[in-house]
Amino acid sequence: MHFDVVHAADPRFQGGTSSALRAELKAASLWGLSCGFLPFLGHQQSPVGVFDSRLAAAIEQSNIVWLTGSEEATCDILLAHHPAVFERMPLSPVRLRPRRVVCVVHHPLFDGRRVQQYDLAVVERVLDRLFGAPVAFAPVGPKVRSQLEGLGRQGPTLLRRDLWNMVDLTEWPKHQRKAPKDCASLGRHTRGDPMKWPDCVDDLRAAYPDRADFSIRVLGGVPDTVQQWIGSNWEIRDFTETDVPDFLGRLDFYVYFHSKNWVEAFGICVAEAMASGLVTVLDPSFKDLFEDGAAYCDIAETGNVIERFITSPQAYVQQSNAARELVRRKFAIDRYPERMARLYDDLELPTVAVLKNSRTIINSYANESIAEDNLVRSPPRRMGTRRRILFVATNGIGLGHITRLMAVAERMSDDVDTIFFTRSGGAALAHGRGHAVDYIPCGLAMGVTDASWNRAYAQELLSAVEAFDVSAVVFDGNRPFPGLIAVAESRRDLAWIWIRRALWRVGHEFSADAQDVFDMVIEPGEFAHDEDHGPTRNLPGAVAVPPLLLLDPGTGLPRSEAAAKLGINPDHFTVAVQLGSQRNFDFAGMPELIFAGLARRHVQTVQILNPLAKPCKEDASTVPRRSLYPLAEYFSAVDLLVTNAGYNSFHESIFGGIPSIFLPNEAPEMDDQHLRAAYAQSAGLGLCLRYSELNRVNETLNLALSDDFRAEVRRRSARLDFVNGSAIAARVIEQLVFSIRADRPLHASIART
Repeated sequence: MHFDVVHAADPRFQGGTSSALRAELKAASLWGLSCGFLPFLGHQQSPVGVFDSRLAAAIEQSNIVWLTGSEEATCDILLAHHPAVFERMPLSPVRLRPRRVVCVVHHPLFDGRRVQQYDLAVVERVLDRLFGAPVAFAPVGPKVRSQLEGLGRQGPTLLRRDLWNMVDLTEWPKHQRKAPKDCASLGRHTRGDPMKWPDCVDDLRAAYPDRADFSIRVLGGVPDTVQQWIGSNWEIRDFTETDVPDFLGRLDFYVYFHSKNWVEAFGICVAEAMASGLVTVLDPSFKDLFEDGAAYCDIAETGNVIERFITSPQAYVQQSNAARELVRRKFAIDRYPERMARLYDDLELPTVAVLKNSRTIINSYANESIAEDNLVRSPPRRMGTRRRILFVATNGIGLGHITRLMAVAERMSDDVDTIFFTRSGGAALAHGRGHAVDYIPCGLAMGVTDASWNRAYAQELLSAVEAFDVSAVVFDGNRPFPGLIAVAESRRDLAWIWIRRALWRVGHEFSADAQDVFDMVIEPGEFAHDEDHGPTRNLPGAVAVPPLLLLDPGTGLPRSEAAAKLGINPDHFTVAVQLGSQRNFDFAGMPELIFAGLARRHVQTVQILNPLAKPCKEDASTVPRRSLYPLAEYFSAVDLLVTNAGYNSFHESIFGGIPSIFLPNEAPEMDDQHLRAAYAQSAGLGLCLRYSELNRVNETLNLALSDDFRAEVRRRSARLDFVNGSAIAARVIEQLVFSIRADRPLHASIART
């Protein structure tokens, strides 16, 4: 397969590099260039993060082909974005053969202190040897070009023209701006890197004066060192991409000064501000790039410059128009065809036909009349071989671990084959849902010591990894056991992902080092997250996703069909009692009191047996018993649920709108089920009944059976927004699995025996 252009980049980068790449992909799609995307994970601190959200959406929504490196393909030009990404060779060869390789230099070689940021010679060698084609370097702005030209004969081959970042003007509404009268709003949007801010309090106060007639607004992070310098007129908001156009639309001036130790390669945030028509005040070092689109001054003169524009409304409007016009003329996405034509010319390649015939598209797009919805759409295409992923579930007390893994596995794309390797007693349930399962008994069931079982487990797991030729291992468990860690340490060529639950008790024994062996840690969302003060609360690097549920709320069986499966009358009020496996916790007679209380009230009751529970003894109970999984499939026939507060049962109930009494399992090794239940009770979404509160059974049943309680639970539940994190977890796992890995040195990435 041949492409006009392929973009190789690390899609995890936030900020300018990601915004620039997103514009490149959109432009290629808009003008009909055949375009591929090669996700290349370069050096970043562990654990591996996820793709930038807007970039991931652009890839999914466009007709860009996702290359994995394993497929044979050719292209005219490979654009390798950001040199630091390509300082290491990946483990596997990339079977892409470009005619020319261009390294797009989004980052300066030296910072303001002349500290080198990456090894340019190594980058050139890696790209040359990886792709087998001539390599040239394209600065994104004059500051980068100046540094590279300053290397003289030791410098790399440079393109004749800079490859500026592009801005899509359709994303930045044109505002009819007027000079402010009583109070001027100054601001900026940027990440919280200290290098992006002035170095001292005097410079900060000069750039953003503490005056009653100035309000300072910031979107994004403000580092702690700067927080202590800010004035009383500051307003700081958390950064989200969707807020930027609205935020810029509410400013009068965009003021951007950074540390003297920083060199801004381009300044996409500045270009975005200018695209929105903001009067922009910059350090004079930006003038070669932004020309007459901004006003320039030393930082100490910022206040005076702003005052001159306020007192001259005509000059303000002229500068606002000049800012947007500069972006339209120099950086706008409608300049893409001529920009790419120049690039083909620089590389001495024949220009592709679609660029020669682009005049009609240029004219219509220059009028900003083409909406994103008008772009050609096709289903996301991912080339290369299918991947196999091994889902490893620990045994657990109940079915939580294997249920979460099934929730994720069942939302994987068709490019993935999933195999379960588990010591869970729920292996048969996974097989019953159509999953391939490899089962190994736990050590307790086999009657062996932990040490001998872990040695055997490591051998079994390694054999499964090799026999199934898997690309990744996804583990769900409270803590990784030695046998799994041993295999992970020896097979660094695979991707290792840990789905690690939160909400542990304060003081719970948890070693943060347990995460070190994994490339990615995914933390399922917790409804009671705000009250989580356990040992995982502040661990860095975890990918937080919304709650993981096997079934989306409201997708179960109709009431009549569910009732038939439960063996109950669908026309009667029904209470379902499901208290988990009860293998590690004695509820001390609580279940019997609940059943007796329901019987006295003549309430139709059904007991749901956990498939892992011990066989029930014969007794005189008239309550029907059913072994069903998953219970959420039958929620339509349940009017009140009595259940424990395990992760799955709790979140199925909360988001399913099922009025519930939560009986927390308070065994020391369990997560904080009591906290979950108490939180639900405080939020009006359930009732908490502890095993020790036998005297509260009647009171709790009376409240739970009342019409007011159940109506209020359903009202409050209907107000909850729910997104199933299972699909998101599946997507971020696939991002890792289908990317080229160069985030570790080669010697640390190969398999060891």
